[in-house]
Amino acid sequence: MKVLIVRDRESAGGGIFNYYQAISPYLSSEHRFVNIGQPHGHYGGASSALLRITIVRLFVEWATVFWRCVWFRPDIVHVNPGMDASKCRALRRDAVTVRIALLLRRRVLVFWRGWEGSWVGKAEFPGGNQGFPAQAFRAANAQIVLASRFKEDLERWGFACPIHIETTVASDDCLKAAPAEGGQGEGIHLLFLSRVEEMKGVFELVEAYRALAARNPRYTLTIAGNGPHLEELRAYAIELGVTDVRFPGYVSGVVKAECYRAATLFCFPSAHGEGMPNAVLEAMANGLPVIASDAGGLRDILEDGLTGEILTRRGVEPRKCFDSEEIAAAIERLATDQKMRAEISAYNGAYARKRFAAPVVAGRLEAIYQSVVSGIDPSRSGAGSIEVPCGSE
Repeated sequence: MKVLIVRDRESAGGGIFNYYQAISPYLSSEHRFVNIGQPHGHYGGASSALLRITIVRLFVEWATVFWRCVWFRPDIVHVNPGMDASKCRALRRDAVTVRIALLLRRRVLVFWRGWEGSWVGKAEFPGGNQGFPAQAFRAANAQIVLASRFKEDLERWGFACPIHIETTVASDDCLKAAPAEGGQGEGIHLLFLSRVEEMKGVFELVEAYRALAARNPRYTLTIAGNGPHLEELRAYAIELGVTDVRFPGYVSGVVKAECYRAATLFCFPSAHGEGMPNAVLEAMANGLPVIASDAGGLRDILEDGLTGEILTRRGVEPRKCFDSEEIAAAIERLATDQKMRAEISAYNGAYARKRFAAPVVAGRLEAIYQSVVSGIDPSRSGAGSIEVPCGSE
């Protein structure tokens, strides 16, 4: 079986690129990649300056997909769009990619990534249920989503093909060491690791840290990652008088694994249009209790009190994701209860390694590939996609 995977290039955001970097060695199917997307320097990776010209980049991407379909003759073209209201151009780009593949009589699998919260529960697909993007994506042979709520949306929008619920992946580098034991050492080390932008809740996290550190000097905070608001966040921390926040920038491989290993709690107060953030899965695999929102697919894997603490969003100010006092209180509850941290740590480590390890995720994706080729839905036979919510076993 041959699969052509159309994914974001590393400098277009990182998450989708990193997913395929993690599972690629474990895919038994012969596969090739087409890298697409607007490059951004703050996400790492490199790309030609010519590709920063949108019309040139789009022509190159579509021509590459066309040529690979003709030359490689894949059984499946696997596309990875995101449901982001601010990136409708990208949605149309991916819809054209689907049409190119279908025109060349290739089977198409659509794996939906980010899912802007404003579209959850809406009556219509972006651009309308009869618009070009909706019709193109509905014509695909199968869909994958990262949360049950996203599946409900697609069904409401008239998507009649098989819809699978899947997860992202915890990378091998983050799984090599044994899970931590709930932060048994000195200090309470808080970690945020993701793209740095205000809708990820990083500004409120710094505010919460200021309050916590004022009460207890054992707290430390590391904000790992790059993004459009990193420098603004650095300045804001200084403005608040919090000068000891560590900003290591974009991390990967062993350095990223060391960030997880040094942490006591993982903080992810995001109100962004998340799919299922790799960083949360990797934190769980490292035995870290997670303090997070239930954004996107996180609702299907996180459970209050079992995996950590789930935050409740409060629309108090335009830039606010969550109340910083709520974040601080959630952190403090876990920081002061070592027994609870140890129990959560053990649960998260076992659960994540069972479900999110790269070989396991690759195996489930292979089962979906087989179903697209054969026309048999693996979820009906108990294989393939995940339908079981966290804590139900």
